[in-house]
Amino acid sequence: MKKVIIFDLDGTLFDTSKGIFNSIRFAIEKMDISNLAEERFPEFVGPPPVKAYQEIAGLSEDKARQATQYHRGYGKSKGIYEAELYPNMYQLLSDLTEKGFRLGVATLKRQDIAQEVLEHFKISQFFDVVIGMDFEDTLTKTDTINIVLKSLGVNKSQALMIGDTKGDFQGANNAGVDFIAVTYGFGFNQDTDYSTFVKQPLGIANNTLELKEIISKLSP
Repeated sequence: MKKVIIFDLDGTLFDTSKGIFNSIRFAIEKMDISNLAEERFPEFVGPPPVKAYQEIAGLSEDKARQATQYHRGYGKSKGIYEAELYPNMYQLLSDLTEKGFRLGVATLKRQDIAQEVLEHFKISQFFDVVIGMDFEDTLTKTDTINIVLKSLGVNKSQALMIGDTKGDFQGANNAGVDFIAVTYGFGFNQDTDYSTFVKQPLGIANNTLELKEIISKLSP
């Protein structure tokens, strides 16, 4: 029986693309990077920024950390206010808490920034725990999921994860929790092949209403 539902943040609760892409623009301007095509910006959604700037922009670790400081500085001051809560998400969260589910957030967005965006858009009250990246950038997606489980005192069989990217699904697989994929975010789409994953998703939602329908079959 599922008692806990863990949400990813970017691309699952919020469309944060405008703020993230503007954060990248600000960082690469500050770092004088001219060879990063905007077509690659969506690849920054999901992985920790330090890793993304290394792998996508080709920066050394030191320069990637410097770029990340610019990126997060813009995000904290401006970017989080450029997000949009997905349609019907507020009502879904309200319904889930009324039904007795406990809710958590597991994100690789830095924790203080994650908490601030939840508070700004007035949905923080729905979540029992919010776990994001630490200031040293040491956590993985699996780590954040496991910390949520530990914080709420539940085992992996009592929880499920909802996310929009391969990293979310792999993190859930590694943590041993079930997964629901959403295609309205940044990673998955209606043509995604899930056969390469160790465990198949419980369901695939193309919008928030479909997500509600999938969850309605579960009981807290």
